[in-house]
Amino acid sequence: MEYLDMLAKLGIGNAHPGGFGETVEQLKRYPIEQGKRVLEVGCGTGRTACYLAEQGIEVTAVDIRPEMIAKAKVRAEKQGVSVNFTVGDVCCLPFEDSTFDVVLVESVTNFADAEKAVSEYYRVLRPGGKLYDREVIRVKEMSPAIHRALCSFYGVNKIYSQEEWQALFEGKRFDPVESSGVHAFPLAMFEDQVQHPDPVHLSDKQSFLDPRIWQITARYDELVNKYHAYLGYTLMIGTKG
Repeated sequence: MEYLDMLAKLGIGNAHPGGFGETVEQLKRYPIEQGKRVLEVGCGTGRTACYLAEQGIEVTAVDIRPEMIAKAKVRAEKQGVSVNFTVGDVCCLPFEDSTFDVVLVESVTNFADAEKAVSEYYRVLRPGGKLYDREVIRVKEMSPAIHRALCSFYGVNKIYSQEEWQALFEGKRFDPVESSGVHAFPLAMFEDQVQHPDPVHLSDKQSFLDPRIWQITARYDELVNKYHAYLGYTLMIGTKG
């Protein structure tokens, strides 16, 4: 079992840096107008998508894992909202060019081929559309051994610095590209659940009894406590010219 498998089994809807609280704050700071077409990429169990739908926003949400989309549909039904959930790959989004006004991404790009993913975000956005992408960043140089340990745990090829994310966005023709600055990486995997508990429980039956899940959470705690100083996160904001 890998890190993403664990999130899927537990049905966690706020595993991205800063958790659901950061999502709420982002949407306060950068509100989305009614009438805008929104795509959430890597929606997981659909917590953000359903939150937007509750506010009357037209939302399409995509995830590569069918089990996540199934759970997201259950969430939408329980919350009484309508979201167009679909299975799809971030590197080959199943939508026409210039379809959406806003693309929302919460710690997904780094788990894919980032170059392809950002190109796809640009393609499906309408001219003048906005991309909001919150990602883990490397805040200081780390040894190859530390980098390998973190990449191996998360299942990613690279941990980008804020400057590298900026260059990637700009290289894919987003202009301008802004950043929310550097934020501290959370020490606890589930700390956001205390302040922003998920009202819809979507964990697989008996998942909490699976020893592999607790092995992964223990490994997470070990790595984050050991290498916390090297990590942070940021919100990158790109505009399609």
